Amino acid sequence: MSQTVESCFYTTTDNLQCHYLLWPNTQSDTACLFLHGFTNDAHIWDALAAQLQQKRNIIALDFRGHGDSDWDEKACYTHEQLCADVLQLIQQQPFKRWHIIGHSLGARVAMLTLARHQLPVESLTIIDTGPEVRAVGVNKVRMDAENAPTSFASVEAYFNYLSSIYIFAQAERLRNMAEFGVRKNADGLWHTKTDPAFTTALWKPGSHLANSDDLRYPLNDELWAALAALDCKTMVVRGQASAILSRQVAERMVGTMKDAKLVTVSRAGHALMVDNPEEFERAVLAFID
Repeated sequence: MSQTVESCFYTTTDNLQCHYLLWPNTQSDTACLFLHGFTNDAHIWDALAAQLQQKRNIIALDFRGHGDSDWDEKACYTHEQLCADVLQLIQQQPFKRWHIIGHSLGARVAMLTLARHQLPVESLTIIDTGPEVRAVGVNKVRMDAENAPTSFASVEAYFNYLSSIYIFAQAERLRNMAEFGVRKNADGLWHTKTDPAFTTALWKPGSHLANSDDLRYPLNDELWAALAALDCKTMVVRGQASAILSRQVAERMVGTMKDAKLVTVSRAGHALMVDNPEEFERAVLAFID
C-alpha cells in the first residue's frame, strides 16, 4: 500500500480544473471523501487522512475557488454548483462504497448531494453545521472573510493572521494551514488561494437578502428534508464552544435522522480539526471503523 499522497485534477462540466488530494489504498474498494469548509482547502484533512488511509482510499477535494482548484471567472459558487462538482468527482472514481466527511459548507454540500442523488454512501459525518445556524457565528465568518487581507509578506505573516482568527487552534495545525493556504506571486507577496468573489457569491451582499440568513436561505427546508431522508448512518460532530451550531439544533438534527449520533468535542469552536484535533480525529476514526 502506498503511503504517498497524490495531487490530482479533474475537469468540471464548465471546464474548470478542480484539484483533489488522493491517498491511495490499493487493497480497498472503499473511499472517504473529505469536503472542507469556506476558505479552507484539502490540506485541512492531512493528519486524519493519513490515519484513515490504513484501511481505505482517501480523497480530499479543493472546492472551486479554493486551494489549487481554478477560480471561476463567472463566480458560480452556489451550493448547486458545488454539489454538481462533487457528484462529478464521485462518478469518475472506481470506488464502490463511500464515507463522506464534510465541515461547515462542505457538510451542507454533502447533505444536498445525497438528498438529490442516489449514491453508495455508507456513512456521513456532518461537522459543526446544520440547516439552521447561529446568526452571530455566521456574521463573524462573513466579516472575517470580507475583511481578510489577500496578500502577506511571508508565510509566517499569514500564520500570524490565522492565529488571530482561529483563537482556539493548535499552532502546528495552523502552520500546516499557512503553508498550503498561500502562494507566492510575481510581486513577491504571498497571496491567499481563496477567490474573494466566493464570499460575494455565497452571501449575496447588496441584495435584499444580504443578512445572516443568506447562508441557509432558501435551502434550510431542503436540508431538513435531506436529513430525514438519509439512509446511511450519520454522525453530527459539534464543537463545545461552537458559534455556528447550537446544541439544540444538533440534537434536533440527530432526532430527525434514522441512524444518527451526536458527538461534542471539548475545547473546540467551529474549526474542530485545528482546535482539538486529537479528540476530533478519535471520534471520526471510531465512527467510520
